[in-house]
Amino acid sequence: MTQTAPNRESSRPIRVCMVSFYYDPNYSGSAIQAGNLSRYLKRRGVQPFVVSARLDSRVAHEEIDGIPVYRIPVLQSGNLQIPFFWLGLAWFLWRKRRDYDIVHAHGTLQHGTASIMARLLGKGSILKVAMHRSDIAFRRQGKIWGRINRFYVRRFHRYIATSRQIHLEFEEEGMESERIVRIPNGVDTEKFRPAEDRDEKVALKAALGLPPVPLALFTGIVIARKNVDFVIRVFLEIRKAGIPGHLVVVGPGEGRSGKPEGPYFDSLQVMIREAGAEADVTFTGRRPDVQDYVRASDLFLFAPRKEGMPNVLLEAMAGGVPCVVSRISGIEDVIESGVNGYVYDLDEEDRFRQAAADLMQDGELRARIGEKATRDIRNRYSLDAVADRYVALYNSLLNTPPA
Repeated sequence: MTQTAPNRESSRPIRVCMVSFYYDPNYSGSAIQAGNLSRYLKRRGVQPFVVSARLDSRVAHEEIDGIPVYRIPVLQSGNLQIPFFWLGLAWFLWRKRRDYDIVHAHGTLQHGTASIMARLLGKGSILKVAMHRSDIAFRRQGKIWGRINRFYVRRFHRYIATSRQIHLEFEEEGMESERIVRIPNGVDTEKFRPAEDRDEKVALKAALGLPPVPLALFTGIVIARKNVDFVIRVFLEIRKAGIPGHLVVVGPGEGRSGKPEGPYFDSLQVMIREAGAEADVTFTGRRPDVQDYVRASDLFLFAPRKEGMPNVLLEAMAGGVPCVVSRISGIEDVIESGVNGYVYDLDEEDRFRQAAADLMQDGELRARIGEKATRDIRNRYSLDAVADRYVALYNSLLNTPPA
């Protein structure tokens, strides 16, 4: 396939089509990153818009936070949902071909036709991979789906690896190293910031209807991959030892837009009831004020089985909340265990629990770890810094023939 440099008048702002199958109001880490990045790019003179799947009754076109959002109709479920989106996305990119210079896809399988259309139309294309051992784990995706996904992925011009492990995975899958760019996820450090003092934490807990005790926080989708049962089990053992505290779980369930639901959530409820701990755990569902829960919290517990570079971890650290997390992709790029947080393998549950218990009981330790975490995030993972790197990448892609 012939490769040509995208055509663009040099005086015109860079126009970027962000592709994210899930987008507001459907919760996903990649969708949050796409939205946050778009807002920060707009401040830099870039003109982004978002195309996503229409998974509910929301209108087909609207603006969210000043960013145009287009939703492509899809089947609501079933094996044909993704192929249906592929076709709709291809047609959308053709119709809007005069409105963008670069296609920036957040995730792989649902967005594959973006790479083909970008090459056909002479546009630059970027694929951001957010999940280690998932997005480009072609051999695990089945013989047919894996081959299709590999075909699409290889036709993107640039690959974004959000972690060291994802960078290595790209190379293991045969992607050319010169096309791989390391750019981490970024966090809005204006929105996610530490509480001013203890009084603000106390006031926030009261305003959120939470008790004035050490508050452990989990944020994210309440699904098995996030291993919320591990977090709850650890917390219940700490409470069983007589250590005061409360756990708040902030995030939607499998439906991605409202309160937690489904068999997995039901199993968590059974676990809590059997421990007689109904008063010690709060599920909020999805919240627009996550930053308030972060500032109110005293520690963050996160033990997923698989991730890329978790937004929620960056947000907690930016908010000065000490984190105890499982050892997965992206974590060790961010946390130096014992210095700005704690990292353990999932089979080290006792050590994970002890670190959490120590933080719940030691305010000075929380302050020391939390302050170091905030400094590190502001220095390396602010959305300002990340957006600047994307602008440089966009310019590079537009000014040189894509590989």
